[in-house]
Amino acid sequence: MPRRSTATSRGQTVLVIDDQEDTLASVRRLLEREGFGVLTAASGSAGLALLKDHEVQVIVVDYFMPRMNGAQFVQEVRALDPFVQIILQTGYAGEKPALTMLNELDIQGFHDKTDEPDRLLLWIEAALKTQRLISQLRDRDRVQGELVANCSHEFRTPLNIIAGYTDLMLGGQFGAISSEATNALHAVAESVRTLHDLVVDFLDYAKVDAGGATLRPEAVVVAQIGSEMQRLGGLLLDGTPVAFHVDLTRAPEELMTDGVKVRTILRNLIGNAAKFTRKGSITLRIVEERSRVRLEVEDTGIGIRAEDLQLIFEPFRQLDGSSTRTRGGVGLGLALARRLARTLGGDVRVESTPGAGSLFVLELPPEAAGLPRILRRAAGSR
Repeated sequence: MPRRSTATSRGQTVLVIDDQEDTLASVRRLLEREGFGVLTAASGSAGLALLKDHEVQVIVVDYFMPRMNGAQFVQEVRALDPFVQIILQTGYAGEKPALTMLNELDIQGFHDKTDEPDRLLLWIEAALKTQRLISQLRDRDRVQGELVANCSHEFRTPLNIIAGYTDLMLGGQFGAISSEATNALHAVAESVRTLHDLVVDFLDYAKVDAGGATLRPEAVVVAQIGSEMQRLGGLLLDGTPVAFHVDLTRAPEELMTDGVKVRTILRNLIGNAAKFTRKGSITLRIVEERSRVRLEVEDTGIGIRAEDLQLIFEPFRQLDGSSTRTRGGVGLGLALARRLARTLGGDVRVESTPGAGSLFVLELPPEAAGLPRILRRAAGSR
């Protein structure tokens, strides 16, 4: 039965998981003497339940436990909380060396039960220092995110006013204008659209980062997505020697997913490809294979180095400063695309060869392909 101590003079809680009751009792006494709040559980599943309901700074977990060992527990925890500090401990000989365990598992410490209790306290103090730093960084990111979101909201109104008046002038609502003025207004309209897209990316990213994104699954017609992206590609590549293609030869008729999020992901992937493709082509390919759907954006652009393939998904990351400065953007598009994809239950991955081009793949969960057919069969049976 999980227990919790009341001694929390330090205001920090340690979760201890071990299937040996005497170990739980001794570690509890040790930590309570140091002023920690202590949660205890005799199994990995009980520990996960406690973690969902309580704020925990450090977890101390036994490696050898029935049903769910320490390594499996760590994997489950990281799906819930990527930041909590984990110390793995064991009293058995013959397991992998401590350094190997630290390298292979997403843990921050490894304690041998045969060591002195002070050694465990040392690991916990080191973990708490790291946890405090992470907490400060997350608070800073949260404040920055709120600032960006608030500023972006304030930008929207004047941008809409500028766009509205520009469209009215180009439409002749204020009388005839010269060709020079028309060219200038088109330039203004293009700049407003670019800035508007940046504002939308800021707002969308701030919303997803704050956990405010909600799913609205619907039946999405694939041919309609293809047509919309064809128009987008034509606009982005107008006046360039780059062709845009849409390949739906192996696509399903419909997807059951959040259409707004899928469109946002594709717009960002296609926009990114357009920035870094000077010649050749960009192709959007939607493929259903073995009851799964993937949406591919392939280009013949400058490509990405292998060591940078994951860095490009970090927010505000621009790998080639001089290049991206000429192409615009602030490095949010790919980060937003991956966050939205994971909200959908899928992911975005990339393959690339420097100098030859890149392939970005949005992989959707199986239900994205299966549910439309189920719904159609159900409707036909009524």
